[in-house]
Amino acid sequence: MSLLLCRQEPVKCPYYVEALDIHLYSSQELCYVIYNHPFLVMEGFVDEGLLDFIREELNMGALASRLEKLRASGEDPDEMLIAVLSECFYYTPGEIGQYRLRLAALRKKPEAEYEKERADYLFGIRQYGKAIEIYESLAGRQEGPSDAAFTGRVWKGLGAAYARLFQTVKAFQAYEKAYVCLGEESAVKRMYFLARLDPALLQKDGPLSAVTEEKKQAWDREAEEAEERASQSKEILKLEQLFGRDPAESRQEAAALVSRWKQEYRGMA
Repeated sequence: MSLLLCRQEPVKCPYYVEALDIHLYSSQELCYVIYNHPFLVMEGFVDEGLLDFIREELNMGALASRLEKLRASGEDPDEMLIAVLSECFYYTPGEIGQYRLRLAALRKKPEAEYEKERADYLFGIRQYGKAIEIYESLAGRQEGPSDAAFTGRVWKGLGAAYARLFQTVKAFQAYEKAYVCLGEESAVKRMYFLARLDPALLQKDGPLSAVTEEKKQAWDREAEEAEERASQSKEILKLEQLFGRDPAESRQEAAALVSRWKQEYRGMA
């Protein structure tokens, strides 16, 4: 992730936003994250670490003190986010007003719907472990939307998140439950793809048993095409190139690349 900014402040110790895997070097970058990632910042984003960064690195002691008072008051937490945007002058008053309305609209959503959207957001930024926590909580609740469509979407999200963490059995089971709720062929297709990775998942009973050979062949071709595209990805090619270079240097870079992959796919809460 990269940001295009107008100015940079003399920050010696940048603020690390773990969920996005970026370091913030200015008040403008901080505003950009707040404005463009509401689901990330609406839940406890303003903490002691951020207050220290604002006070000591951005040299905005007055803003830090104001945020401390708002935080201690226990009033509307969104006002802290608005305060940062207003004080840093990166967004116009009109844009800040739109942001306030956006936060208000999210807060007004039914709790289960809000949590589902937050889980979808976390999935989108590769925070699969955190997304799974929310999906599982929603799937296990008795309250909230009771319609099968909502429940099915939750199971689909859970299946996708488990699949990203290579937990094929749990992903398969989640997609099976999604199919029961939604009756969508796409859920069965994903079950079939998972069974290609883990043949033990093949079963006599259940949705897969009704899939025709013609359909399986079509899905096999689709899977093979996807595998071919994946094999040509820049990251894979980069790894291959690394191992053709100086052994010591390539091992270090390869280890860093693999470590980043592990963080992306195993970033459990």
